[in-house]
Amino acid sequence: MKIEQNFFTKSRSPQLKRPRLAVTLGDPASIGPEVVLKALADAAVTQNCEITVVGTAALLQSAYEELRQQLPGEEVLIDPKQLSILDVQLDGMTQRQIIPGTGNAASGAASFAYLETAIARTLAGEFDGIVTAPIAKSLWKAAGHHYPGQTEVLAQSAGVEKFGMLFVARSPHTGWLLRTLLATTHIPLRQVADTLTPELMTTKLDLLVECLKADFGLETPRIAIAGLNPHSGEQGQLGTEEQQWLIPWLEQERQKHPQLQLDGPVPPDTMWVKPGQAWYNNDLHSGAHDAYLALYHDQGLIPVKLMAFDRAINTTIGLPFIRTSPDHGTAFDIAGKAIANATSMKEAIGLAVDLVDQKSASKLSANCDGKGDGDLDRSDF
Repeated sequence: MKIEQNFFTKSRSPQLKRPRLAVTLGDPASIGPEVVLKALADAAVTQNCEITVVGTAALLQSAYEELRQQLPGEEVLIDPKQLSILDVQLDGMTQRQIIPGTGNAASGAASFAYLETAIARTLAGEFDGIVTAPIAKSLWKAAGHHYPGQTEVLAQSAGVEKFGMLFVARSPHTGWLLRTLLATTHIPLRQVADTLTPELMTTKLDLLVECLKADFGLETPRIAIAGLNPHSGEQGQLGTEEQQWLIPWLEQERQKHPQLQLDGPVPPDTMWVKPGQAWYNNDLHSGAHDAYLALYHDQGLIPVKLMAFDRAINTTIGLPFIRTSPDHGTAFDIAGKAIANATSMKEAIGLAVDLVDQKSASKLSANCDGKGDGDLDRSDF
């Protein structure tokens, strides 16, 4: 029996202030405007937070009018006139070149401007977090912005060198929470083995442990670390990285963190069996770990997208503010057709609220212990 569970089913403490979130439109020629309008039409999504959309108001209104023609009588879109919009103005030529379903340098430039604006306002203290709609990296490059993705822009703008891409999804069947961190991200497969080092792995593991503690309240998490090679190298017969440095590194980390359960290196082909069982079967939660550390992009994201394609969330850890994003792309092929699924955007907003609340609750607890008044002011952090 399917149990519909998401980030909106849990109750919030009345002591917590409503998180202030900036939601970017992403690439305005993509499904970004549609999933934003659909997500914000859901009262469950907006009831516990204050949302400001960051984008070009005229483009969002135009998208709404076109989508409404294809969705007669269905209250699945919110009229942009009802939203708080931080209107990012584009020059006339750029705006005229933006056509739904046709990504180009103009739409890439617009999406970059939206992200820059959201980051600047968040760092200035106007927002507690950012939820980003999808962008096209190739179109950023076409517009002259050479970054691997939004994560790197966020980290550079925030002045942090240690950051990571954590993918989170809550099972609608069991309520179990999948958390997967990538050790390496958007690099060619042939570079993975050379990029992975004990130092990099320590950085990622430390980020993950701190995130699990600060953002999810897990003091003694169970973490599975993947091997690199088939069968984790099979004692060096199928690759030597495990024997040469990954196993020794993991033993050192166990000694450094005796309170943690660090399992691995787990053969990559079997690491995802228990998460799959926990995703679909209430009786099999106990065998799953609290988090999974995958060594490269597809090793982590193929199973995540197989289980949670329409509801997985990308959150950047290591930033001084919360950032989440739907774990799907721009889907230019269906942009403007009113058929995009907004579930992942809804989940991204819900997770952002949860994460801001967790930080606020920790701050509230510290204030109560140290000051005795328990008065939480978001301007404090």
